[in-house]
Amino acid sequence: MASATSILPEKLHEYPQQDVIDGSAGSSASILDDCLNQNDGVLQLMHRYAGRTFCSPGKRLRLDEESYHPDYMGGTGLDEIWMGCTVPIVTGVIDTRTGKAPYREGESHVLTPGGQVISLQDLILANPETVMGEKTTAFSKALYGDPTWPIVSKKFDNLNPIPHHLHWSKWEVYDINSFDNPGVCPSHYHTTAMGLYPFVSKDDFLACMKRFGQDEYNGVRHLSPHVMMQLDNGFVMPNGVLHSPTDLCTHEVHVTMDEHFLAEDLTLDGQIGAADAFYACREEDYPKDKHENWEYLVEKFDFEANQDPNFVQKNSRPSITAEKFAGDGVDAKWIVYGNFLGDQKVSILRLTLAPGAKTNFSPECPTLFHTNGGSGRVGKLAVNYHHNMVLGQLYPEIGFVTQAALNNGGVEIENTGSEPLVLTFDFPQNAHSQTPGA
Repeated sequence: MASATSILPEKLHEYPQQDVIDGSAGSSASILDDCLNQNDGVLQLMHRYAGRTFCSPGKRLRLDEESYHPDYMGGTGLDEIWMGCTVPIVTGVIDTRTGKAPYREGESHVLTPGGQVISLQDLILANPETVMGEKTTAFSKALYGDPTWPIVSKKFDNLNPIPHHLHWSKWEVYDINSFDNPGVCPSHYHTTAMGLYPFVSKDDFLACMKRFGQDEYNGVRHLSPHVMMQLDNGFVMPNGVLHSPTDLCTHEVHVTMDEHFLAEDLTLDGQIGAADAFYACREEDYPKDKHENWEYLVEKFDFEANQDPNFVQKNSRPSITAEKFAGDGVDAKWIVYGNFLGDQKVSILRLTLAPGAKTNFSPECPTLFHTNGGSGRVGKLAVNYHHNMVLGQLYPEIGFVTQAALNNGGVEIENTGSEPLVLTFDFPQNAHSQTPGA
């Protein structure tokens, strides 16, 4: 394999010691076979970190203190982990070593048996149905043109609530769990601003947005109700709705894209300019010649969705038992479930295995997982929950259960430690023949 493998000159910003395989050079199929054979069809994914220039890290990503602020990121701190992302992300950060955006920032890569890394997307393209299965492959090709993993999983962790914003096309779901937020009291004031109060008129909103970037704070957050977020439950957020997520570490899953519009011009992390407000808007969602045209914004804005009096009731997801996956020594809960925006968008499953417990895990669809506690194995991939991780070192916590594994009857999961093994699985659109929680 080594002689046929072409190595790219670039490095992933977090892993300068790992060679990056050029997946377009013709060796991806054999590398995929090697990766599948190593761990019974389970791929080990890398932690991919990113920072936002308008945010400060909350420091719950379990990095060691010095790793949160790499000296090559120009003062921007790392506040996000991206998992399963197969598209470029839009942060505005510049790697001072290259003068460009960090190479493949946020894009998911797989650790090979030889200690090199290759992008998950390259392995998908090598054999989509072996990695994702027929249904997900067909769905993603219909949606994107090329086969790709159709959801992105990430954790974002900020010291302060992030700017009030919306996504024109990107729906998302939230899992704010106690594992990522140790020691948080349920009564702690962790709120997310959502939508607009019913009494806010179009003229009120227009006046607010016309103040963007002027001398005074535009005050858009004051027009929104604030909702207490419940730990270990889920919430779904339709596209087009204003929101300012809480200052807790949040596990989020969304459709495969990265776009946003910032509606707030001042936060605890600093001033936001008009160019930043529209920086990540896609041309097809918000034409560039309409940037800062606040009248156009108001006409495009979905007031009905933002002022729905039953918004919280419709979009909350109190956790429920996942009977199919529960068993002796195994607790299983759906954190996000049900239909969303008319169909089955995404679902999140949490498995907790008692010490010594085993289970055969064979869902209907491939799935990405990350470790929330304890140690054990998924197939042959040993996983272990880590603290004080050092940027650049490798930690087996994130994996991908492929269709190849499911074709062989699934994977055995075992808790090999003395504490509960906690794993969270993110499923893509249309993953289940019967929608969980329906």
